[in-house]
Amino acid sequence: MLANIRKNMKLFSIPLWIVTASFVLTIFLVWGKGSVSGPGTNEVATVNGKAIPADEFYRTVDRLTSSGMKEKQAKSEALRQLLLRTLLLDAAEKEGLKVSDEAVARKIESFPAFQKDGRFSADLYQKWLQQNHLPAEVFENQIRKDLLIEKLQTIVENVPSVTQEELNLYYRAVFGRRNYRYRIFKINTANVKVSSKEIMEYYKKHPELFTENRTVVTIVRIPKNQKEAKDLVKEAYKLARAGKLSSFKKVKPESLLSGKLFEEISRKKDSAGYLETGSEYIIYERKKENNTIPFNSVKTKIASLLKMEKAARTAFKNARKEVEAGKITEGKETGQVDGKELARKLKLIDLNGEITAILVKGKTNKVYGPFKTINGYVIVEPLTETSVKQVDRDKMKTLKEFLLDEKKKAAFQAYVQFLQNKAKIQVNPKFFKGD
Repeated sequence: MLANIRKNMKLFSIPLWIVTASFVLTIFLVWGKGSVSGPGTNEVATVNGKAIPADEFYRTVDRLTSSGMKEKQAKSEALRQLLLRTLLLDAAEKEGLKVSDEAVARKIESFPAFQKDGRFSADLYQKWLQQNHLPAEVFENQIRKDLLIEKLQTIVENVPSVTQEELNLYYRAVFGRRNYRYRIFKINTANVKVSSKEIMEYYKKHPELFTENRTVVTIVRIPKNQKEAKDLVKEAYKLARAGKLSSFKKVKPESLLSGKLFEEISRKKDSAGYLETGSEYIIYERKKENNTIPFNSVKTKIASLLKMEKAARTAFKNARKEVEAGKITEGKETGQVDGKELARKLKLIDLNGEITAILVKGKTNKVYGPFKTINGYVIVEPLTETSVKQVDRDKMKTLKEFLLDEKKKAAFQAYVQFLQNKAKIQVNPKFFKGD
């Protein structure tokens, strides 16, 4: 067991119900407690005095942008990955962990890209290195570092198994059934009124909601039999390239917002150009423009929106009153249901399951809410304790595997947080100027 883990076991005493399956390192220009030796000119960052070279940073950025990520996001993600990687390698080195040459060789030989007829091919390996302009020593060192991090992670994630008490608790929470009382406060706009003044104020206050970003195509048609047609084409084309085709005086420009010609021009790569038909030249210019939707076109929609907002506030307010009173009047009962059945019956808007978890684990005779539903707000009161009539062994096995996996992730997350908190890391801002 790692010395740092032994000294900081309290870091890993994390209740399972607050475990997260992933983590994100927040990166600032200065991350951690500062650095004894800051990054040099060709170093993106230092981690406890260990440098992250610029060439390694840009290789990672290139890989991320090649996968479709935008450059600004790729730089941030590359920095995050390299900081984390260097932090873990530094920790592994301090703990005295090592990876043998034999382990590196076995890992490389296992890659399908280097195998022929099910066996490792040195020729394929050498060709791959040449194609990627990588010396064998550099690639093998990368593999060694990967295995070192895997070894560290395996040790950190060596957590105790899930106890039977934990299993029983979560089995009841996930698969147990109980009876609830509930009341839904519907959003009813029937008797809600809004004034013309309110509608106009909303229109003025939220101009971004009533602005259309549309493509406008301006064209000029020049018949081929027209005198000096080619000179007119050149003049119009020059204006189109400058974004001023609408100022062309010798032939009246047309604006297109739809139609086959509009669609054809919209597919063109260039924003200005020309088409040729049997009888005419068509010079075009394509622009994006913001267009404010007239008030009269949207006032009915605004009125409906304001009515909905008013009705929603009223429904929430009435629901909140009953929660504060601690008693549900005119409520209904669900009967014995599990969490999924409860969410479905109440039509909860609960994408990540947090609301359902609160109710499933809630105290008996306590009113919870208000919670958003498809057509209003609901308040809920658990009436009975959660019970399980019969334990399904397969479900229990699956749950145990899930909880153990979450414990491992929590242990690794806590260990990384521990390393981050005491790390001395500094980022060179010149690599991120203008982002």
